[in-house]
Amino acid sequence: MALKVLGKKSPILIAVLLSTTLAMSISVYNVTANLKNYMELLQNETPVDKRAEYVKSAKGNLRLALNISGFPGVSQLLNLVDLNFSSIRGELLSSVEIAPLVLGSPQKLRYLVSFQNSAEARGTGGILGAYAIVEFYKGQIKIVQSGSNASLDSMSLKKIPIAVPDEFLQLYGHNPAIFQNSNLSPHFPYGAEIWLGLWEKKFGEKFDGVIAVDPESLSYVLRATGPITLDSGEEITSKNVVEETLKNAYKRFEFDNNGRKEYLVKILNATAKKLEEGSYSKIKLAQALRDSIIQNRLLIYSTDVAVEKILSTSRFGGFMRTDPNNEFRTVIQNIDASKLDYYLDRQVSVKSKTCGLNRETEVKIRVTHALETGKGLSAYVLTRADKGKPADLVSGAHRFKLFIYGPVGSRLVSASRENRTEDLGGSATERLRPIYVVDVDLAPGESEEFLANFAGGTGKISFVDQPLVRTTEIDISDGC
Repeated sequence: MALKVLGKKSPILIAVLLSTTLAMSISVYNVTANLKNYMELLQNETPVDKRAEYVKSAKGNLRLALNISGFPGVSQLLNLVDLNFSSIRGELLSSVEIAPLVLGSPQKLRYLVSFQNSAEARGTGGILGAYAIVEFYKGQIKIVQSGSNASLDSMSLKKIPIAVPDEFLQLYGHNPAIFQNSNLSPHFPYGAEIWLGLWEKKFGEKFDGVIAVDPESLSYVLRATGPITLDSGEEITSKNVVEETLKNAYKRFEFDNNGRKEYLVKILNATAKKLEEGSYSKIKLAQALRDSIIQNRLLIYSTDVAVEKILSTSRFGGFMRTDPNNEFRTVIQNIDASKLDYYLDRQVSVKSKTCGLNRETEVKIRVTHALETGKGLSAYVLTRADKGKPADLVSGAHRFKLFIYGPVGSRLVSASRENRTEDLGGSATERLRPIYVVDVDLAPGESEEFLANFAGGTGKISFVDQPLVRTTEIDISDGC
């Protein structure tokens, strides 16, 4: 359809569109060349002032490329070939700002990489299922260690190892002092700092930051590297990696949980090897990073105050900012230790009800347990470790908490849940945002709708999605 529309344009206009697209391509090429030269300068220990020239040039070319991508018709052409990166403008500019601070550091920097298992939901995505330690030095990136969370069982304390606000303790208690629960809050710096604190307490090692990814973001990377082949001969691709790691592996390794975790580590190591060898498409890798950023599947935290300040202004940081906004969220918190969040569908609508001084917004979410039956699933997947579970428990039933967040400075006016007049839940506050909190228990095939009305909010309505296995259906209707 897009090509037909363009075909009706005048030859002069088509020439202009092609020229601007070419100009953007040249700008993107220049950015790549700038960064390549920058890496070489780092490895050759070139003076800092010389490196700064290249960073400045890269930023200029990047801004030019992004500005060109906003020209009428150009974005249409770029979308046609999946080369439009304007949606991550802030993150691209942040990356260029961060590069000299991270890659140009005179010391080796080590980051903890958390591979989040989104089949068991946490605030920032999923439970820490595997990890890696990545080293940045003189423009080079190297994976120095990897493992499953089985080796982190001792990384748990009775009290949270960092200072947290009273409201945090009221919401989560000291549960985040266990590494599996460190990221209960959707505010990523909380989880990252707790992981770092636990690691230092247990292993005596300090890291310079945390990077979080998940199986879906790994599938995007595999689009760039192509399939990987494990020692067993099994082929893992971008199309099957999520299902194999978050569904099939639980049945295959039903009686060997450590074997399942090692299976995941082998997949991560094989993918990392391809990246280290340069066996990937640079364009497809850029697309993988873009898609991961848009879906909040790539998060970064740094102990360097200057770097963290830059990260906090983009989606990289996973920040719940406290400046005035009109941002809404819905968050699933797994509380039964099952792996049934793999089967959760979410439909969210955010709708203006009134505007002006008495502005009010309605948030509605329907959560559906899409599992047909618990029959045939492993006991590990069906775990019900929650307290107070019913005596007549249905196999495959899933219990979780639902958090609906209003914007900074707003207040929760009312809340309701479908077909219930009791157990309606309660309210809480986190980072100046009111929250409707409710306990949910769904049998296979069941669904329930929840509604929360918030008064207040500043600016245009926005919604930050929690990155789980299934993509949330989101409908925003902003009439103000």
